[in-house]
Amino acid sequence: MAEAWRFILLLIPLIAGGISIFFAFRLMKRYRIAFTSSFFYYMVFLYIFGTYSLAGAGILEQLLSRMEIDLKVIHSARLYAIFLGIPFLALAKFMFLRSITEFFQKKPATTFTIFYFLILTAVFVLFGVYMIRLNYFDLGEYRDFILLQRWVFIGFIWATYLFAYLYILFFSAEVSDLPAKKHIRVFGAWYLAFMVLCITPLALSGYHAIFRQVFLVVFLSWHLIPILFLTVYLNKYQEPESTLPDDFETSLLAFTEEHDISKRECDVIRLICRGLSNQEISDTLFISLQTVKDHTHRIFVKTGVRNRVQLSNMIR
Repeated sequence: MAEAWRFILLLIPLIAGGISIFFAFRLMKRYRIAFTSSFFYYMVFLYIFGTYSLAGAGILEQLLSRMEIDLKVIHSARLYAIFLGIPFLALAKFMFLRSITEFFQKKPATTFTIFYFLILTAVFVLFGVYMIRLNYFDLGEYRDFILLQRWVFIGFIWATYLFAYLYILFFSAEVSDLPAKKHIRVFGAWYLAFMVLCITPLALSGYHAIFRQVFLVVFLSWHLIPILFLTVYLNKYQEPESTLPDDFETSLLAFTEEHDISKRECDVIRLICRGLSNQEISDTLFISLQTVKDHTHRIFVKTGVRNRVQLSNMIR
């Protein structure tokens, strides 16, 4: 009976994680904006780490225990599985932080990117060096290293999601649309809850094996909830990429004359209706991002709309 429950607790997060990737992929295809693309790759890298390094390490431990392999060999196998998954974890967290910045039409600073990967590379190298010390020179204790690795992982989770939440709080203050601001902050709050629900069972995993399984369930399954809120947000505030109707230019011309829209503002509206983000409009029209935002603000004032979807619906 215990084996059946362990299998179910292992199967649930793997299936839920796969479903999360599917929905993230649909969002990326429907809304071709930088944020959804980065979020999709975050899900993919996180799933690889979760299945290979976390679930894989647990399965390996169970199999080797049944074969009555020496405990040091079992610990070593677990650590190797986690060690090889560190690059995927580093990429996953970076893509998450990148997606949050892109949510606000920004990009991670180059200095931050360099610093981030330098730190993670150093951790990866130190992890490998300690593994060599343990396996080939028998220096140190496996239990101490496993405990250290666990708390470093907890600190990494804490730093990543707390930073993301504070970033969302700070930059969402600039969002004038109150419903949109609410959705953005709720999305961040779900990931703050994810941080807490990951850290708690992980910190307790040394007391009972069930806590490791609970952690894996949360680590891979939780994303279905913020993806739901993200879907609601995008459906309401982001026009999906689409081809324009045949009579679009006629409708746009009548619309611009009615609302005294300038030629450049007309170009911006055309690209908005195609589903392009502010950054993509900036690149297409060869103007600065701030200029795009200024044009968009003036368009909203002239037409009395509050978001892109309302603007597109007025023309179509």
